[in-house]
Amino acid sequence: MKNKENTLKAIEKFIEVVETLRGENGCPWDKAQTHGSMRMELIEEAYEAADAMLAYEEKKEVDNLREELGDLLLHVIMHGVIAEEENIFSIEDIATEITAKMIHRHPHVFSKEEWEKQEQKKTWEQLKAEEAGHSKEKVRPLRGIPKSLPSLLRMSKVLKKADTVYGKKIDREESIRQIALLGNTMEKVENKIQEEKIMTSILYHICNLAWQDKINPEEVLMNRAERVINGLEPEK
Repeated sequence: MKNKENTLKAIEKFIEVVETLRGENGCPWDKAQTHGSMRMELIEEAYEAADAMLAYEEKKEVDNLREELGDLLLHVIMHGVIAEEENIFSIEDIATEITAKMIHRHPHVFSKEEWEKQEQKKTWEQLKAEEAGHSKEKVRPLRGIPKSLPSLLRMSKVLKKADTVYGKKIDREESIRQIALLGNTMEKVENKIQEEKIMTSILYHICNLAWQDKINPEEVLMNRAERVINGLEPEK
């Protein structure tokens, strides 16, 4: 970090701005926001930031990346200020907890000597399970997968977690067979309800193949969409 003191001052100033916007003489829109009301906007901002990251990788567009990261920071600080107003936790708590989490999950960096002495090194998932915030996930681990994830990515994670925790794994070859079988069945579909059921099953098995082959289905489909948009492939 170039100048830690200036960075801390800039963040402190930004917190003051958000507090003013939420204050008695602040902006009506900002004052009306809650954790729930900003949920979808946060998701949209995350996608915009992801686009900015892609643009930086491809074209080195710096300004947009900086702006979109600022928009994400606004959401983090806004939720922190709202939480402080509700007396449930503070921005300091957020920073303290994530700091402790990163140190705990990287013993090979922050406790290197102790890590090297261990006969059996713990995996990321094992370290994660030890944390207090993930106690519920031990009981119902699939519930820990975010509902707001894109559906293809979420299903891939559900299938991966189900196999990791319960040993429930659909054979890869079986999924390939089912996709071909279901594809042929589509020709005999008589109504939309049947079509939706078959399509759901096809997508389910595609997600199963995706996680087993370490493919992000959302990313590859987005890339394909871009190729179609740019006229690099026929729309089929």
